[in-house]
Amino acid sequence: MLITKESQPVTLINVFETRPEQQQALIENWIRFVDSVKREPGLIGTALHRSMDGKRVVNYAQWQSETDLDRFQKKYREQMEGLVPFAERIDPRVYEVVYRYEQAGC
Repeated sequence: MLITKESQPVTLINVFETRPEQQQALIENWIRFVDSVKREPGLIGTALHRSMDGKRVVNYAQWQSETDLDRFQKKYREQMEGLVPFAERIDPRVYEVVYRYEQAGC
């Protein structure tokens, strides 16, 4: 799905603060989790980013609606809490797209 202001997907940006020695374990566990739930209704897509200093992992996920995201979070709350040992702080927030720029030809 092309990200535009008009399409209005629901965007969840989840910032995990971690220690450098835990970063890779957090990433591997998150990928396993996503692989097990990626067919959930309403999930458009997700991306995982790691900071170069080893202190953060950022999950960017888009959903067709807030209802889809809420249902997913209730259904998988326990599995997501299993990632807590790999993060010192977790900060999930829901966002809306207000601007997007993309370089032509890239």
